[in-house]
Amino acid sequence: MRFRVLGSGSSGNTTLVEGGGSFILIDAGLGPREMAERLQSLGIDPASIAAIILTHEHNDHSRGAASFSNKWGVRVLGSRGTYAAGGFGAVDIAGWDVLELGQPRAYGGLTVTGVPIPHDAAGPVAFVLSGDGVSMGHATDFGHVNRTLVDAFRPCETVVVESNYDAAMLRDGAYPWSLKERILGRLGHLSNDDVGDYIVRGLGETCRTLVLAHLSRKNNHPELARMSAENALRRRGRTEVRLEIAEPDGMDWIPVTAPPRAAKGPEQLRLF
Repeated sequence: MRFRVLGSGSSGNTTLVEGGGSFILIDAGLGPREMAERLQSLGIDPASIAAIILTHEHNDHSRGAASFSNKWGVRVLGSRGTYAAGGFGAVDIAGWDVLELGQPRAYGGLTVTGVPIPHDAAGPVAFVLSGDGVSMGHATDFGHVNRTLVDAFRPCETVVVESNYDAAMLRDGAYPWSLKERILGRLGHLSNDDVGDYIVRGLGETCRTLVLAHLSRKNNHPELARMSAENALRRRGRTEVRLEIAEPDGMDWIPVTAPPRAAKGPEQLRLF
């Protein structure tokens, strides 16, 4: 199993996941033509995508979903809230699969399970994707880390999580206070400090790769996000965790790998 971020941030969010011979797109925030071109540049036929799974209806996560689905015959999976708020009942798509939270759904060799998250959207979700004996958690656009998310991601070998803003940059920045309050709120976005707290308190022992995604271009800087996460990993004693930052234009393939097995101790001598 492996994944590749195709786009991250306010300009558009899309992540490609491959496992068990199947491909899934998490979100479709890029334009349909751009998504198809990026897939084709990787040697992947857009029509071979098993499903688009949507975290929520906001434009930077969903704007290319309907057109891509219609052109390439790809089904879309999401919550009832996303279906209604995104207006998918009024457009032509290849089909909509209703996401029932906590109930796994298989697409070829990949299994998708939805996890509720707090965000100012209609039925927003995070995902756990499993395949080839490993799993990854993917969560962007949410205001705080809850116990449900921590428990769902605890067994995952890879975690992709938003690290949207630096609190000082946001507070001192040019955004109107109403927007700052929205981002800072419990239904807004996750800060670098919030991610650090999650690493210290909730990151699972099986995690070997942590990807920070959905960084704000105006209210964050990759090095600030990296420094905050690295400090938290050191505090937790998790120096073995690979830390990556998702660039706005995407990143290369990252494998989802299981932690190495502990070496066996000497076996007891058998006398009989």
